[in-house]
Amino acid sequence: MEDFSFDGTRMAYVRQGESGPPVVMLHSAGSSHLIWTPQIAALSRAYRVYAVDLPGYGASSRPADGYTLERYTELIRAFIEHHELSDVGLVGNCVGSAVGLTLARRHPELIRAVVAINPLTESTAMHGDWRQAARLARVLPDDSARKLSGWHTPRWVARRTARSWFTTRRAYRECPYVAPLSSGFPARALIYLVRDLSSFATLDDWPDRDGLPPICVIWGNQNRVLSAAAGRTVNARLRPDRTEYLDGCGHVPMLERAPDVTAIITEFLAAHLPADSVH
Repeated sequence: MEDFSFDGTRMAYVRQGESGPPVVMLHSAGSSHLIWTPQIAALSRAYRVYAVDLPGYGASSRPADGYTLERYTELIRAFIEHHELSDVGLVGNCVGSAVGLTLARRHPELIRAVVAINPLTESTAMHGDWRQAARLARVLPDDSARKLSGWHTPRWVARRTARSWFTTRRAYRECPYVAPLSSGFPARALIYLVRDLSSFATLDDWPDRDGLPPICVIWGNQNRVLSAAAGRTVNARLRPDRTEYLDGCGHVPMLERAPDVTAIITEFLAAHLPADSVH
C-alpha cells in the first residue's frame, strides 16, 4: 500500500491499473478497501484505480478526531488534487457514497461520474436496524464518548458487525474478505461518525440537481444497516441517472453479487467516463 498525508492525517491506499481515466473507490464505515477487491481487479484493466482506507480503518492512521463528513470530504479532495487527477470517477459505499456525493456537489469540476452504493444519510441511518445504537451514541456525553472511542472492539463484536452486512449466514461465511474485516477495530471512527450524523442530513435534501455529474445509485434491498426504503425517498429527490435495487443483497452488494455490481459500475463508467478518453 502507498501513503498520502494531509494536514497531519495519513491515509493508505492501493493503486492498480497503468492507464485510463482515474477511479477513486471509498469504502463503508467499519470496513476498508478490501470490500472492493473484485471490482479493483476488473476496473484496473481499463482504469487507474485508487482504493483508499479512510482514516480510522485498514492501514490508515487513527487520529484522535476528524471522523466527520466534512473532514473526509476535504481529505479526498486533497487526495485528488495532490495526484493531479481530473474527470474522476467516484465509487463509494455507505459513508464512501456520502463523501462522493458531497464532493460532487461541492466540486463538480473535479468529478465526471459517481456510483453511490447504499448512501449514508441521516434518514437512511436512522431507519436502519442500528438506529437505537446510533441514537445512544449521539446523546452520549463528550467524556463518555471519548472513553468509548479508545475501546478496541473485541472479535465477536466485529464479527457481529460484519455479519449484519450480509443477507445470509452462508454469504457471510463464504466471503473470502470477511476475516480481516471482522478481526476487531477501534471504535473511535464509528462513534464519532455517528455523532456527526446531523451533517449527513444535507444528503436527504437536494434542492438543485443541476450542475451535478451523472450519478448511479445502487441499493441492496435487504440492507439492514441502512434503510433501502428511506433510500428510495432520497433517490426521489436526487433523481439519479441510473438506479438499481438488488435482491439478495444487504450492505455489501459488491461482495454478495460481485459480478452484477461490477457490471453496473463498468457500464455506467463506460457511458460517462469511457476508458479511451484522454486524461
